[in-house]
Amino acid sequence: MLNEKLIATFKAFAAFCERESLSYYMAYGSAIGTVRHKGMIPWDDDIDVFMPMPDFKRFIGMTAPEGYEIAHLKEEGINYPFTYGKFCDLSSTVWEQRKYPALLGVFVDVFPLYPVPYEKAHELRVEYTKRLVAYKRGMRRHSLSAWMNAGLHDKLAAIQDLLYYRHICRRSKRRLLEYDAFVQKLSGDAYIIYDNFSGDEKVLYRGELFDGPALYGDFEGIKVLLPCGNDALLRQIYGDYMTPPPVEKRASWHHHYFMDLNRRLTLAEAKAAVRKEGR
Repeated sequence: MLNEKLIATFKAFAAFCERESLSYYMAYGSAIGTVRHKGMIPWDDDIDVFMPMPDFKRFIGMTAPEGYEIAHLKEEGINYPFTYGKFCDLSSTVWEQRKYPALLGVFVDVFPLYPVPYEKAHELRVEYTKRLVAYKRGMRRHSLSAWMNAGLHDKLAAIQDLLYYRHICRRSKRRLLEYDAFVQKLSGDAYIIYDNFSGDEKVLYRGELFDGPALYGDFEGIKVLLPCGNDALLRQIYGDYMTPPPVEKRASWHHHYFMDLNRRLTLAEAKAAVRKEGR
C-alpha cells in the first residue's frame, strides 16, 4: 500500500512539474529503477529526484496542487530537519525518525543541484555540514528510555543536545539558511548535493553529467528524464548498478518510525498512536 501511495504521489509531482515547466531528473535508486526495472526497485520504498537550482527556487515558492504540499526549510518554524524539498501527500502521515519530530505525508524527495567550483566543493561542503549538523542536533529529541539503553557516546551526545544545541537551535537555523543562500548563488563546473552525509564521490558531480540533452526513461508508466551522463553518474555512486544485490541485501534502509497511510495526524495524535502500539 505504501508504494501505491508513493507512486500516486510521484505521478502528481510529475504532472505538477510538467504543468509548471519545472525540470527534474530521476535520482539515486529511482534512476536505477528507471533503467533496470522501468519503475521502482521492487524492494525500495522511496522516490528521489534532482532539480536544477533555478527550478528548485521556483518550486519551493509554489502552491502544490490540491491534496499535496511542498515542504522545505523556511525562516518560520523549526520542525523541518532537511535542506532539500519534499512533495508530500496530505492524506497520510510519515514520521521518519523518532528523534526528529517532523511529520509529513508520503513524499517525493527533491534534491537541488547546487552549482559549485569543483576545486572548492569540499571546503564549502565541510562548512555547510557543520552548520547543518548544529541545526539538526538542536532539533533532536531523546526519550529517557532510549537514553538509558544507549551507549556512553550516545548518552553524552544526548546530554550535549539538551544542554547546548537545543538552546542555540534558532540561531543555528539562521546560520544554516544564510550559508544556504550564499552557496545557491555560486557558479562553477560541477554540481553538489549538500544535505547528504556520504563521501564527496557520491554527492559531487562534474557538470558535463547534467549539462547535455536529457535522456528519456519509463518509470511506472510515465515518461521521465534522466541526466545526460546517467550511466557514468550511477557508476560513480554505486559501481555496477545494473547487477541487483544478493537477495539477502534487497531491503530498504529508510526510516519509518511511524506511518499512517490514511490520515494526516498531528504530532500529539501520532505520539498517542505510538503509545497505543506499546512502543
